[in-house]
Amino acid sequence: MSTNETKLENTKLWIFDADDTLWESGLYFRRAEEDFTALMTSLGFDPEETRSEIHIRDIERLSVTGYGARPYMATLKLILKEKVTHLTPYMLASIDYISNSLLHHPLVLLPGVLDSLSRLHSAGKRMFVYTMGEKDHQIDKFNRSGISQYFEHCTVVALKTNETMIELLATAGVTPAEACMIGNSPRSDINPAIGCGVNAVYVQRPHTWLAEQTKFAEPGLVTTVAGLPDILPLAGVI
Repeated sequence: MSTNETKLENTKLWIFDADDTLWESGLYFRRAEEDFTALMTSLGFDPEETRSEIHIRDIERLSVTGYGARPYMATLKLILKEKVTHLTPYMLASIDYISNSLLHHPLVLLPGVLDSLSRLHSAGKRMFVYTMGEKDHQIDKFNRSGISQYFEHCTVVALKTNETMIELLATAGVTPAEACMIGNSPRSDINPAIGCGVNAVYVQRPHTWLAEQTKFAEPGLVTTVAGLPDILPLAGVI
């Protein structure tokens, strides 16, 4: 067992990211991107240029709007309006469909999540959800997830930082060494946590957004797993 895994045995608070850690999220953003690219292609625009512009604009807006489905859709709508001077009913209906599909997508838990949380809860583990985005949208997904009963608290922030993590720990009444952050994003989930001295479990996921990929600031504080069920032995749940 690694040094970090040994430290996890004394964890008093398990903090879970939500999107793409507990349930599918990026999948629906990718579908929105593909649908919007198809729309722009039908209007005569190059698909690769469209994808490139989406990615550039999306990263640029993060410092202004933060994460969320509505800001993402605002970016797509802005691109459409800038490229097309006269928006037809067909175009407006298409962008509305893409928006509704993203904002109201099904809530699909990732493999092993339900069983893992149930077993952690039965073992008396204290658990929080700590996620980014628009509060009403994230709380709606949390309430629809069917797993809210396993968590003591759900915190939604516009951006995860060292400061927001410190506030969360204060709310829970635990020290950094007594907490563990679990998430799929090195940039948003792992580094802000380990920057405060919190241990972390990185859950590997395919297709993680490029802007969320970066090196771990303190690799010694991070344990990497393939899925949520791998957390059970780390938490001493057999």
